[in-house]
Amino acid sequence: TPPPFSSLFSPCLSPAVTFGAAFADATDNQLGVIETIISSGMSGVIYSFLSGQPLCILGATGPELAFTVVFYEICQSMEVDFLAARVWQALWCSLFTILVALFDLS
Repeated sequence: TPPPFSSLFSPCLSPAVTFGAAFADATDNQLGVIETIISSGMSGVIYSFLSGQPLCILGATGPELAFTVVFYEICQSMEVDFLAARVWQALWCSLFTILVALFDLS
């Protein structure tokens, strides 16, 4: 049905486009609108299958943008490939999240 689809589509797509453009400016187009839309969509689908809570912010936010800008600048100053470092950063965050969940450390 069009009305529910449009009422959910616009609030999910507009931040992805807005923050994607900001990511593209800050990272010399290494991350951009397409990547932000794909990651928001994938995380939304995965979250909907695995979550136990009703609400979570899945898309890009201001603090994530600030972190990415600083992380990109650090990678540039250390002459490290940004995307490879971003993958390793994500893997480490995933590992620590799983450890916190397994051992009930929260």
